[in-house]
Amino acid sequence: MEVRKYRITGVVQGVGFRPFIHKITAKLNIKGWILNDSEGVLLEVESSSQNLDDFISEVKNSPPPLAKITNVVSLPCNTPVGTYHDFIIKKSVTAESVQTLISPDFNLCDDCIRELYDEKDKRYKYPFINCTNCGPRYTIIQDIPYDRHNTTMKKFVFCPTCKSEYLNIDDRRYHAQPNACPDCGPSLQLFDNQGNQIDPVDVLAFTSQNINDGHIIAVKSLGGFHLTCDAQNEAAIKKLRNRKKRDSKPFALMAKNISTIEKFAYVSRAEADLLQSIQRPIVLLRKREDIQLPDCIAPHNPNIGVMLPSAPIHYLLLSESGLDLLIMTSGNISSFPIIYKNENAIHRLKDVADYFLVNNRDIHTFVDDSIVRCSSVGQSDRDTMTMMIRRSRGYVPMPFEAPAEYKSILGVGAELKNTIALSHDHNLFVSQHLGDLKNRDTLDRQVECIEHLCKILTISPKIVACDMHPAYLSTVTAQSFSLPLVKVQHHHAHMASCMFENGINHEVIGVIMDGTGYGLDGTIWGGEFLLGDLREIKRVGHLRPFQLIGGDKAVEEPYRVALDLLIHSYDDINDKNIKEIFSDIDDFKIDVLCKMSRRSINSFKSSSVGRLFDAVSALLNICTVIEYEAQAAIELEALLNRNMDMADPFPFSIHDNGECCEIDYRPLIRAIITQRHKLSKEKLSRMFHSTVVSMVSEMCCKVRKDCSVNDVVLSGGVFLNEFLLVNTKKVLESQGFTVYCHSAIPCNDGGISVGQVAVANSRLT
Repeated sequence: MEVRKYRITGVVQGVGFRPFIHKITAKLNIKGWILNDSEGVLLEVESSSQNLDDFISEVKNSPPPLAKITNVVSLPCNTPVGTYHDFIIKKSVTAESVQTLISPDFNLCDDCIRELYDEKDKRYKYPFINCTNCGPRYTIIQDIPYDRHNTTMKKFVFCPTCKSEYLNIDDRRYHAQPNACPDCGPSLQLFDNQGNQIDPVDVLAFTSQNINDGHIIAVKSLGGFHLTCDAQNEAAIKKLRNRKKRDSKPFALMAKNISTIEKFAYVSRAEADLLQSIQRPIVLLRKREDIQLPDCIAPHNPNIGVMLPSAPIHYLLLSESGLDLLIMTSGNISSFPIIYKNENAIHRLKDVADYFLVNNRDIHTFVDDSIVRCSSVGQSDRDTMTMMIRRSRGYVPMPFEAPAEYKSILGVGAELKNTIALSHDHNLFVSQHLGDLKNRDTLDRQVECIEHLCKILTISPKIVACDMHPAYLSTVTAQSFSLPLVKVQHHHAHMASCMFENGINHEVIGVIMDGTGYGLDGTIWGGEFLLGDLREIKRVGHLRPFQLIGGDKAVEEPYRVALDLLIHSYDDINDKNIKEIFSDIDDFKIDVLCKMSRRSINSFKSSSVGRLFDAVSALLNICTVIEYEAQAAIELEALLNRNMDMADPFPFSIHDNGECCEIDYRPLIRAIITQRHKLSKEKLSRMFHSTVVSMVSEMCCKVRKDCSVNDVVLSGGVFLNEFLLVNTKKVLESQGFTVYCHSAIPCNDGGISVGQVAVANSRLT
């Protein structure tokens, strides 16, 4: 007989870990104790050596479904044999440091779904049903350790039945902190858009009937509000677009099951697995050619974003309404973050929603839906690239494992698609998607998120990393901490985030393509070929700079970029020629913009490949003015209909000045103008996409020849373009390069905070 002491870290709180341990100890006749603290789980166990060996083996190899063990450490133990006569669960305590991982919110488990629809069950149709294996976690936790009094459930006092379940170690709801029932837990409330509470006999039936009648409902979900309506009702969808002032940006769908989805979209095995995973992300699927859904759901787009229900209220709305498909889009006003408080929802969405289905369980931390895409790169289901586009609900706050011990560093991210990152020891935590830092609301959310994550992870940053752009609001946040500041160039952060994800820190060629990023020379970069590692970079190539006429206005009106490219691609083009190309634009406006371009008035240099995509889209009259970010590029790619076949490229040239190469796009622009009335837009788009692949390939081959570096990292928001990513990787690998891409960390600015932390840690190590 012997006594051992163990420290277990990871996601081991709120996931049924202590009941799991209790069952093993009963089976193996082990005595002792276990407790939760802010480092994880601590336990002392007494039995035979063989039993204790079997115990640890089972803990490591067969943990509960939602648990994730990162470490099991044997600690010194002086307790004499014979001390323990039973196995008990001690009260949680707070330790000085933290290694505990907080669980994300997870989809309703099969047992709870079965009870939800069982008329004999006390939780029949109860919208807040959950157990140890499912339900809210991250969105309700206010402090650690993860116990009920540290969550937003603390105001709900257990009824005798729920308390009995909570205290019964053999019950599925043992220490399930959000546990509740209709007698003691949260409840639904219904309001109209004037803030008047409505008390129908059956709130769910009333809400479902209004969805069927074409009304728009704001529904409080796990991490915030969704706006929902009947996905088959074109008038309702158009009404939602009109009220939300969102004419073109695709809406997400929530489907009852996979069979429903397969009626309007193609679903591979990998996509089905993602849809049905406990994270329940939105998955971008390819529309079927015979799709029978209103085109206004996702206009000018071959993809459609779909998710399966995750919260009890979703299951109930689908079943009660009798509908198989609902619009389920984020409840927010354009450019503002998702709304998660009842009073704010009614105030801010009163002109959008007809009714508000809310509840009295507070959300402490807002979390938007995650978005994922699978790309086929071969003939079998195994030949799939998974791309995280937005990492949020279901994934956050699970950390990434750092390849070495990291200092305590805060990365405040970029301006767009902001996330923050915190590193400590071997963990790097990334926040949920926070939105675009273009208003005070989102900035306040960022600060709140930093404070909350530092609190529940008990991390005190010693260093702050931020972007080099002097006007970013994230830089303002970074400077407010009065800590040592490490400024990281935007595209270096992109490269570093991909390197971190792939666990590399040697010299690579970084191919970084995006819309905008503050360059080392003070201009706007975005078509970059970098040589370096996590510590430092050298710019060895880039796209020939052009002008953004009117600055950010050129992002909103891509024809401005196209106009500048035309003027500088021809020696003899006149304003009349340009007016013929942009016949829909006011002649006077064209005159003014031509003068601004030729005289460089209020125009800013940029080497952005993202803007090049926008310009080509405008030249082909696909999208000349955008409503949402990257719309012009998305609609240009949409013409390819997710067909990855390459075409002959347009001409371009590469000029080497001895220190840095420049890709000259002017032959490409002239070729497009020559061919624009001879070939289809689909053909021209395919040729342009193939040209960008060729640009990357030729540049990488040149850098390899000059610098003897064979590893390539692909990052930046432009690589959300599926055709570009798949074919660039394929072509480079055929040329003998080792290519690293993103998968779990977004390649867009959602991954910038990770790169900032990785660069800062490398420079300080």
